[in-house]
Amino acid sequence: MFEKLGVMDDYFRDRGHGLEADLGRFNVTHDDADRHVFKVPSLRNVARTAPYFHDGSVATLGEAVSLMARYQLGRDLDDTDRSDLVVFLESLTGSYRGRPL
Repeated sequence: MFEKLGVMDDYFRDRGHGLEADLGRFNVTHDDADRHVFKVPSLRNVARTAPYFHDGSVATLGEAVSLMARYQLGRDLDDTDRSDLVVFLESLTGSYRGRPL
């Protein structure tokens, strides 16, 4: 699926140093509605897929969770909430016949 990064606040303004890749799907469609829209992968095995975001700029899952909460939900998480969400996301790591997927 495709989703806009920065629903509740402007991630790109706050981060600064804009890149062409930051335009997201707009680079393909040239439709203004697709500006900052990115393909969003499944959360399966998300704990094993660092670095995060479209440009690999986020090194840890905890940082990604905090940024997503702020820019997608308009919420700042405390350490406990962030930790709980990271533990949940880590639980989505799969294995098959005892081997990681």
